[in-house]
Amino acid sequence: MASITDHVVEGLKYPFNDIKKLLGCGILFALISALSVFMSTKSLDIFRYCVHLAENTNTTLSHIPLSQLPAGDIYIWVGLAILSLIISLFIFGYQYRVVRFSIDRKEDLPGFDDIVSMLVNGIKYFIVIVAYNIIPALILAGGIILVGNSSVLLIISLISALLFIIAFFLQIMALNNMVAHDSLKKAFDIREITDNISNLGWGKYIGIIIFTIIVYMIIMVAVNFILSLITGIFIAAISNQAFFVSIFIAVIEGLFIDSYGAIFYNRVFGSVYRESIK
Repeated sequence: MASITDHVVEGLKYPFNDIKKLLGCGILFALISALSVFMSTKSLDIFRYCVHLAENTNTTLSHIPLSQLPAGDIYIWVGLAILSLIISLFIFGYQYRVVRFSIDRKEDLPGFDDIVSMLVNGIKYFIVIVAYNIIPALILAGGIILVGNSSVLLIISLISALLFIIAFFLQIMALNNMVAHDSLKKAFDIREITDNISNLGWGKYIGIIIFTIIVYMIIMVAVNFILSLITGIFIAAISNQAFFVSIFIAVIEGLFIDSYGAIFYNRVFGSVYRESIK
């Protein structure tokens, strides 16, 4: 039986088994990162327009009629959001394949053939994530809307946070169970999911996940520190080009870092499932 570190070490090495496929996944993340920059810029433009309009009409932001909002900018933002969602579904679909390859003990990285299947699997992956997080999200949103700023909201927030944590640990095994059986229904078979965790041991299961997250966060912090230094050099060298610098950094992070992280932790979680069903 593999130890906690064995799973994580194997996961850290796995993305390097095929650099081309790693970069192929990175292209999808780079597109998402670039679109996020464009969306943030467009959101800022819309906000500035609304502030300017509110100041000139002596009204508040919440009372600006929809008809006076910049329709062109909003349509562009919505279009970018839809495009981002579609690319995200393909990313989820690729992560689905990484888990499948991990369960099957395949050492190579999955390819990008049969994009229809990848999109369908990405939709299933997305549905599971939303389903497992919707209850704590609704509780938190309801608390903010109905209670407002009070000590009761703090209690609701803590309850919501606890539910998010529980949902996260169950969601990982649920995704694996879905992939293993290629059935969306299996993602909601709570009895089988908890039995699998019990087979591995709740302590070991939680320990692997926490250790994986810690390693992932250390990698992200280290890389982001390096990227921040690069950003500083670019800003010093290229004045008044903050937008292009942001795009460059976002693409680099998505191409090399986000893709590596996604493949790494999906590989680890797939191997955890494989051990739980022995």
